[in-house]
Amino acid sequence: MQFTNAFLATLAFVSTVSAGSVNFYNSKDATCGGSPSLEYRNLGCNTCIDPAGDWWGVQVFDINSNQRISVHNQDKCTSASQVGQWYGNTCAKAGNTALRSVWIACAGQRLANGTEVANAGQNSADNDDVTFVALD
Repeated sequence: MQFTNAFLATLAFVSTVSAGSVNFYNSKDATCGGSPSLEYRNLGCNTCIDPAGDWWGVQVFDINSNQRISVHNQDKCTSASQVGQWYGNTCAKAGNTALRSVWIACAGQRLANGTEVANAGQNSADNDDVTFVALD
């Protein structure tokens, strides 16, 4: 019985660490409708995806609706460079400033002070420089 419980706990942990997939686009027009220029699959959560270069769109998918993603206009996903934040699968087109990195949080992540994540389940941009594109 202990073996079964340990196995189930391990299985539950493994299923929560996989965060999903990210497509990067080098054209605003192609974003989420055309072929991606760069693809990442089977990513872990609490991960910064930071490919070289400027990107004009990003699509995050295969994640839970309570996983927070943020897009940044600088490398390394620094908090000062965040230009948009959403929950769940999303697509974002850059405004006048190119996108440089994407952060994918773990499911159900809380704020540092222990409170619920603000606006959980809602899509909200922190900056007019990024356009949210609804996914089907």
